[in-house]
Amino acid sequence: MLARSANLCRTAYSARLRQCLWTVGARPAVFALSQQQPRSLYSSSPEDPAKPASEIKKTLVLPPSYADTVRRLLRRFLPQYQSLAIGKVVYEACSTYPDFKEFWVDDCQLPGTFQTWFSTTSLYVWMAMARIRADPNAKYYNQGLVDCFFRDAEKKMRASGIKSSRIVNDTLKDLVSSFKGTVMSLDEGFARSDAVLAAAIWRNLVPADDNILQIERIVRYTRRQIQRLDQCAIDDLTAGGFAFEKIEP
Repeated sequence: MLARSANLCRTAYSARLRQCLWTVGARPAVFALSQQQPRSLYSSSPEDPAKPASEIKKTLVLPPSYADTVRRLLRRFLPQYQSLAIGKVVYEACSTYPDFKEFWVDDCQLPGTFQTWFSTTSLYVWMAMARIRADPNAKYYNQGLVDCFFRDAEKKMRASGIKSSRIVNDTLKDLVSSFKGTVMSLDEGFARSDAVLAAAIWRNLVPADDNILQIERIVRYTRRQIQRLDQCAIDDLTAGGFAFEKIEP
């Protein structure tokens, strides 16, 4: 009786053990099968192999409302990032005027110094600023132009032998105040009359009593150049597509 019971227990245990071994062995087989034949997440067929990541083209399509928002943000902030590049291009055209030695030094009898260069260049920078003011982004473009102007002024001061940063900074502060006064005087003279404009040029550019005829030439030249710039498209102007004429006798 006891032997029969032991045989029945042994048989049941063996069957249970075989069932457990089959179950445990089947699961790795299924897992290995899934490892050998991976399915692509972008495929509708389980037989298609997965594509490499480099061959999957991802295209981001924004909804119309989001796209309009992005366009508005770009229109608002893009001029700020473009201002320095545009200012550099415009300043190159302003700083390459052809009459510094022939007219400003020889005819107007001004010394060929840094102060003379700064005063005369201020006139050309102001004429470009007056034209750019008609653009909605004039605040950024003119700021970029002025920044390039004063960077060039600092470079010339250091090239002349001034090594002290304190002296350079103090001089730049004085030049900023002088430039602001020049711009305000020229704005007033251009808006009012030739006499007021001539007085602004006399105070800021040609402070000599024996240069009355030269001041009259500068007044005519200034109005003619601003008229030419007014006929120039703003896109051409900000791309540097303009040049100042020589001052006629």
